[in-house]
Amino acid sequence: MRYVDSNIFISNLIGDVRLGEAAKKYLEKVASGKESAVTSVHSMIEIYAFLKGKKLSEQKIAQILNDVGLHGVALLPFEPLILQEALSMVKNGWKLGDAIHFRTMMKHNIKEIVTDDRHFDNLDEIQRIDILLEMNF
Repeated sequence: MRYVDSNIFISNLIGDVRLGEAAKKYLEKVASGKESAVTSVHSMIEIYAFLKGKKLSEQKIAQILNDVGLHGVALLPFEPLILQEALSMVKNGWKLGDAIHFRTMMKHNIKEIVTDDRHFDNLDEIQRIDILLEMNF
């Protein structure tokens, strides 16, 4: 099972020039059952914030978030202990969202993250899956 970072969903949603097609193909692979993947409820919050910044209506955002859920990526809970552990990581230079993703992965014993964020490369506990390499782009 792999953890999917919010940037994969966002790249798919906006048709990002560099990552959009690879993200789309990866999410289709998950939706078809060929890949098992999870993300945190926090990812939906990050996607919501991104879409809100695009000045979309609440109804449109809700529709998009519902569609994101159709990809078959299971949602893991965003629990208070995960937040507390993530906040302590911020003191060591982590971005809060990334720390939440990392702590969620550790809580659920997930070792691979599908993301474009290279700062996950230097962690012994997990392996970053490069979406462009994974999907042969």
